[in-house]
Amino acid sequence: MASHSERAGAGIDWDARYVAGDTPWDKGAAHPALLARLKTLPITGRVLVPGCGAGHDVRAIAAEGAAFVLALDVAPSALNLARSFPKAGNECYQEGDFLTGNAVPPGSFDVLFEHTCLCAIPPERRADYVRAAATALRDGGLLLAVFFTKPENPNLDSPPFRCDLAEMTLLFSKPLRCHAAGIAL
Repeated sequence: MASHSERAGAGIDWDARYVAGDTPWDKGAAHPALLARLKTLPITGRVLVPGCGAGHDVRAIAAEGAAFVLALDVAPSALNLARSFPKAGNECYQEGDFLTGNAVPPGSFDVLFEHTCLCAIPPERRADYVRAAATALRDGGLLLAVFFTKPENPNLDSPPFRCDLAEMTLLFSKPLRCHAAGIAL
């Protein structure tokens, strides 16, 4: 059976990347746009963070009082790293492939925070991501995203894959019955 890392896409062994310390996307802190958002409008309720990596965003959301934050990743080493930090609130780290739609109970989250998961998967798998997000979010749930419109890596054949805002709007407008709000970078 294929590992979660292999099924998640892009032909990348994400666990091996964490073991080797080859994680240029990890800036050592929560994303500044998320921190700015949390200052003006806290994220509450049950929150899902797919592709959580070292959990910096997870801890920032949990510290602001979210009822529960589930951090999901395919890489056990990323989760071990995330768990090595002190808990900031009610967060939990779980190994799983978000793209299958089987990693979390349907309709169990009020908010899905997207930061580095979507840009890490091949563009042809984005419909799988949308289906999984629609499954995870309750009706009326919030998708809050940091989309990489200008990734540092100009190579279009490997992650991070560019997230064109027009494509993101089209991709997320119909399948989700939730309010979508994006932060573009």
